Amino acid sequence: MKRYLVYGLGRSGLAVAKACVKRGWPVRIVDEALESRLSKPELLEEARAMGATVQLAFDPATDNLDCAVLVVNPAIPRKHPFLLRAVAAGIEVIGEIEFAYNIAQVPIIAITGTNGKSTTTVMTYLALKAIGESPILCGNVFGTGYPETTLTEAADQAESASILVAEVSSFQLEWIRDFHPAVAGITNISPDHLDRYDSFEEYAATKLGVFMNLSDQDFAVLPAGDPVIAIPSHPKTYIFGEAPADAVIGPDSIVVLGQEISTKEWKVYGGHNYRNAAMALLLAVSILEKVGRSQGEVPPAAIEALANFRGLQHRMQWLGERHAVEVINNSMCTNPVAVIRSAESVGKPAHLLVGGVNKQLDFAPLAEFLATSPHRVYLFGTDAGSIRETLGADLPVFNTMAEAFIAATQTAVSGEVIMLAPGCASTDQFRDFRDRGNVFTALAEEWLKG
Repeated sequence: MKRYLVYGLGRSGLAVAKACVKRGWPVRIVDEALESRLSKPELLEEARAMGATVQLAFDPATDNLDCAVLVVNPAIPRKHPFLLRAVAAGIEVIGEIEFAYNIAQVPIIAITGTNGKSTTTVMTYLALKAIGESPILCGNVFGTGYPETTLTEAADQAESASILVAEVSSFQLEWIRDFHPAVAGITNISPDHLDRYDSFEEYAATKLGVFMNLSDQDFAVLPAGDPVIAIPSHPKTYIFGEAPADAVIGPDSIVVLGQEISTKEWKVYGGHNYRNAAMALLLAVSILEKVGRSQGEVPPAAIEALANFRGLQHRMQWLGERHAVEVINNSMCTNPVAVIRSAESVGKPAHLLVGGVNKQLDFAPLAEFLATSPHRVYLFGTDAGSIRETLGADLPVFNTMAEAFIAATQTAVSGEVIMLAPGCASTDQFRDFRDRGNVFTALAEEWLKG
């Protein structure tokens, strides 16, 4: 019987430990943090309550490995010395999604990409749910307001008719070997997480690993014209984007597999979400064809579900308007390309709150975009000064997001938008992107009430 070591006490690590305990597999959870420094102490209580062995203040340089399989938390970089030590010792190192795949008995839809993957994942889940399927929303998706769980928990809970609809990140894809979704999709790939990867090419290759094990009986869904996403040779493919794609996105409609769908009355905010919807419908069609319940048709109930979708928390979340000035929370916008896409989607001048911790990304594309656009930027946070050097020396810099928001409210006029679109990580002033979005929402609600 294999002994498992879970490296990192997080949501996914706890899920792996639960699955091991349930099956009678020996498992130990280790974490380098002291008990007093755990970010989520409730996970420790839960781990101990179910009988798992937990070792805190773990020393990765000297403490005993004592396992056959090491399941690594996705937050831990691939080149961490402890992981290299484990590999050198001949220990099998896998990620949580590899573990989940190994225990799953039902098909998986895996969705990755730089921007839009959470929204596309939820849209796919809603489309399948609306037509009477039994999807489970899972994976890296977090803070959406919908019932979400880890991929391991989903695999453990699944019934025979279930479909696992999983967002997967590049971090999760670093340690896959046999991971084999029935359908895999990529929203797009642009520079991100260059504080973790040596190059954009390494980051992109990690994302493309989602297609690695697909066969000619599986499906891939990907964007048209993306220079770094090559169409995989084995699986059946659906393409979305510009004609002659399988799903063509227009200003007021999307045409999916020859069926025109008007988007004029849709509730979702932002034209980029029509791309997400087109991809979600292709993913839904793909899995229905894969499991033999449909053949290349878009179910009307799926379309209706997406027409009524209002977006996710912290992702182009419309908060309200005052004096015809709209306010949008897009805290999940964590790279410069996402700032550009967010600004493009509103179709009107935007006051953009940008800043936080730069993930070693180049803000030059945003500078080029702003040079020919009506948008204004208000910088805040740790790396505001260095970002200002790239975007332009005349931009205002504020210590906090609250100060930047007040300045934007004093400048914005009727017909414009104030948007939190940080383009950066949140960890300088906030616990995570949700905390940042919640603080912004509170600021906005106070101002919206006058």
